[in-house]
Amino acid sequence: MKILHSETVSSALVQPLGRRSVSSTLAVLLKIAKVLISIAFAFAAVMAVFGIPLSIVVATHTVNPHVLNGPGYNRLAHWTVAIPELLYAVIATRAALAIVRRLEKVFASFVANDPFARDNAAHLRAIWVLLLVIEISRIVGYVAMHTLTQLYAAAAGVVFPPSLQNPIDLVRLFVIFVVLILAEVFRQGTLLREETQLTV
Repeated sequence: MKILHSETVSSALVQPLGRRSVSSTLAVLLKIAKVLISIAFAFAAVMAVFGIPLSIVVATHTVNPHVLNGPGYNRLAHWTVAIPELLYAVIATRAALAIVRRLEKVFASFVANDPFARDNAAHLRAIWVLLLVIEISRIVGYVAMHTLTQLYAAAAGVVFPPSLQNPIDLVRLFVIFVVLILAEVFRQGTLLREETQLTV
């Protein structure tokens, strides 16, 4: 009996849909991710509101940059880096929060054993658009950071942040393409399901 019970539990845990499935586990993880990303977004927003003016104050030599950030990498030491980086952080975290909220709705339908719910295609379509927005903002931030630095701080020993490295990331673009395809698959699946229901 114990062996049969453990086999039943293990088979239930590997089910992709329904309660006590992989989808339900991921749905819980998404709730945790939403809280963490909400905190990151709030932090990014506060940093942008206060950090951008402070970086400008540092640029005018009114405040020593080490007073603000200490030694090492100093994101407020050069406004040509601080403004693009902080704006990108706000856009990226806000878009990531919207993506997680959309994914929560998608996985809620998976837990309900309704993967081809009518709204899922729209949620996936919104997700790939949001991913594209993040990527475009990253590229714009990279270009703005390097252009402004070349124009106004070429000889200042600027250190570029890791978040805005490499203007073109093929892995990110591939993920966007995959989500785009999935959105179309779900749209077609929803249409076929509705046609079948009308036929019946």
